[in-house]
Amino acid sequence: MTLEVAVAHGLSNAQKVIAAIRSGKKTYHFIEVMTCPGGCIGGGGSRATRTNEVREARIKAIYREDDSKKLRKSHDNPDVAKLYEEFLGKPLGEKSHHLLHTKYTPRERM
Repeated sequence: MTLEVAVAHGLSNAQKVIAAIRSGKKTYHFIEVMTCPGGCIGGGGSRATRTNEVREARIKAIYREDDSKKLRKSHDNPDVAKLYEEFLGKPLGEKSHHLLHTKYTPRERM
């Protein structure tokens, strides 16, 4: 089986994917939409950048930094494994869910 997957960066690209689906031109098994231009690298927690050139340079720098690390995945980190073993129990368990997951509450703008 071949899976048909789409990834859309930014809402304007998400609209294009939706239009292709509605018109019958495309069918997907999975669609990931990253609402920030360029994905999370261009999101609200990052410096305001206005050009794709700046975003692309940041993306390259982050990937280069990540590639240089010995530990790149949290589930391979012995400290994280020890934390689960000695305190949290199992991933997605009741204790880890209670302590590690965030609930959002709407707030008024100040």
